[in-house]
Amino acid sequence: MRRTRIDGTYPVVIRITHKSRTRDIQTNQHANLKTFSTATGSFRNNDEANLELFRLLEQYASRLKDLRESGLDHLSVQEIKELLLTSPSKEEVTILSFWEAEIKHLRSTKRHGSATIYHNTLAVFKQLVSLETPFQRFDYKELLKLERKLFADGRKVNTVGVYMRTFRAICNRAIHQGLVPQEWYPFRNYKIRKEKTTPRVLSLQEMQQFFNLDISETDTLFPYWCMGKLMFLLRGINLNDLLLLEPKNLRGDRLIYNRGKTGKTYSIQVLPEIRALLDCFNSNHLLLGQFSKSQIKDRVKFTHVMGQKRKHINKKLKDLGERVGTQEPITTYVFRYSYANIAKQLGFSKDLIAEALGHEYGNSVTGIYLEMFDQETLDQMNQIICQKVHQKAARSS
Repeated sequence: MRRTRIDGTYPVVIRITHKSRTRDIQTNQHANLKTFSTATGSFRNNDEANLELFRLLEQYASRLKDLRESGLDHLSVQEIKELLLTSPSKEEVTILSFWEAEIKHLRSTKRHGSATIYHNTLAVFKQLVSLETPFQRFDYKELLKLERKLFADGRKVNTVGVYMRTFRAICNRAIHQGLVPQEWYPFRNYKIRKEKTTPRVLSLQEMQQFFNLDISETDTLFPYWCMGKLMFLLRGINLNDLLLLEPKNLRGDRLIYNRGKTGKTYSIQVLPEIRALLDCFNSNHLLLGQFSKSQIKDRVKFTHVMGQKRKHINKKLKDLGERVGTQEPITTYVFRYSYANIAKQLGFSKDLIAEALGHEYGNSVTGIYLEMFDQETLDQMNQIICQKVHQKAARSS
């Protein structure tokens, strides 16, 4: 080697040989024959330098082991060097780096909703614990410490449950990808707590009052009133799905779309009342015309845009609820729960309601043997519910 320093020292390198060809990997350390033994491949009287050198040797040996598992014969020595320098070993993959990689993967596959949940949970965890550690160092005890910190900040049981389920998914992905053994799994003895919540619903009388609200088309709340009625009449449609409906989803007298969350196909009869509500909006490439093409194009940013739109709509619905005088604040979720609740009050079966909402049947035996309800039956139920909510609410004595 040529001298690289005026003090007479040489660079210390790690040499790899493959198919009679060699490449050197720099260690950023220098030595001469007085300070380095070529026989032992170590520094003389310099424990700190040896510790760093052995750490690098162990690191590259671990990476090389991983590469051997997939075969080296098709690689050149230069390609092996590049892989050693860029591919981390299993032991080096931290929870943080893996989590961030999973978020990128979700976004690359256009699963922006899941990516947002992963991102938000990661942001919370980073404030509470260090995630720059390999998975195997995060055991059951660390999981309990994390839970205590989450509750210490005043978070509710179900909120903590959402965070823990997200982290559990990350751990499962790491196991499935062979980064950690199944035996490590810290959630084996950990139970994610869940608190039962009572869904906020409007009574039939309150929904009738909402539908019969005297409101002018020039009122700033008018479009949000129409959105609320559409969410109910379209069998409790999710707000995201409603706002992203396109003209092509209208096929004759039916609205056919796939739910964004589950991919399930819905086919709903477009009643005259639904058609009239849709006509209240200035459609573009979307039926309700709430977003431009440029807003939707960037799916990562659009997740935030949709979140802000939801907050704005919920605020307007709350104002509408105050006008009506409902006991519960009105939100976008209220219409789905209320549809199911009112359908039940009118005597429709749980299975029929579940089919209308796109839920799996609660009874496993029923789910196996019961034929899917035909569209006519679902349409008839929706027609009856539609007629009922458009009736004037009975006055209480």
